[in-house]
Amino acid sequence: MNRALPLLERLVAARSPSREEEPAVAVFEAWAASNGLAVEAMGLNRAVRKAGRAPGPTLLLLSHLDTVPATAAWSRDPWAPTREGDRLYGLGANDAKGCLAAMMCAFIEANVERGQVILVAAAEEEVGRNGFEVFQPQLPAFDAAIIGEPTGLDVATAQNGLLVLDCVALGAAGHAARPHLANNAIYTMCRDILAIEGMVFDRLHPVAGRTTHAVTVAAAGDRHNVIPGEARWTIDLRTTDAYSPEELTAMVRARVDSEVTVRSSRFGAVSTPAGAQILAAARRAWPDAVEFASPTLSDWAHLRGVPAVKWGPGRSEVSHTADEWVDVRMVEAAVGAYSRAIEAYFAEDS
Repeated sequence: MNRALPLLERLVAARSPSREEEPAVAVFEAWAASNGLAVEAMGLNRAVRKAGRAPGPTLLLLSHLDTVPATAAWSRDPWAPTREGDRLYGLGANDAKGCLAAMMCAFIEANVERGQVILVAAAEEEVGRNGFEVFQPQLPAFDAAIIGEPTGLDVATAQNGLLVLDCVALGAAGHAARPHLANNAIYTMCRDILAIEGMVFDRLHPVAGRTTHAVTVAAAGDRHNVIPGEARWTIDLRTTDAYSPEELTAMVRARVDSEVTVRSSRFGAVSTPAGAQILAAARRAWPDAVEFASPTLSDWAHLRGVPAVKWGPGRSEVSHTADEWVDVRMVEAAVGAYSRAIEAYFAEDS
């Protein structure tokens, strides 16, 4: 029985790049109406609730409606869901409409005797600032969460954060024929890049390991005969919660002569407490799952302090690729896994 496949096909057929999620919102709202569910909204974010007969904790199921844009590299119609064997092709099938469809089905099937489950279909997860981050304050406090992202049904118990630093090396511009009268900002930038190349962040996270960094952008000058007085470069750090963004920024500043400005630190690293009930519930629901640290970002970053796991059907390496696909058998398996995890979570809490 393919419980999730028809729903997944409707979601994939609904074009929903970030900030244009209206067609996918319509699919979600139609599903909610057909199941007698009241929908809560903010912008293009949507949520439904399911409450038990007795008081208890609040469990969040969170995935997203939006996709990255389609590219010219697609060899098929990105919005025509196509089944070939066990694969369903279509934009967003893997990231993360397969997860969302499975969560929607599990939300209906799971028996909730106490507490409540809230399912959120978020907008602007890929890019933007009007997604779950702004919707969350309108919702109740969460006691635990499952983040629906493609993990091959393995369970991510940690997720790296992101710190982006913009650096400016300053010098004095001059004529290329008289370099002794100038101060070449490119040389300052290169010395600074080499100074941080070998930086090692010694504190280890037990699951996520070590914070990493890479220089990803470098630019200076626009004429062959002018020595530039300014050079700009950018560092991308994938963080763990072994260091705060402030500590990491200070460490970089201590190594370089360039001016260092924080462009983004809003995506902090997160991890699952070792004794979290939601982790125990996921283990019970899918005993073969491997626990790992996820290097990719998700809305989990906005749930610091809430015990959570990142878990869903699909493969992370397929996300954002041309001819994206998801294994429909895994999506169907996720319906049962999510449903069992919901019931196990409330059983663990009782």
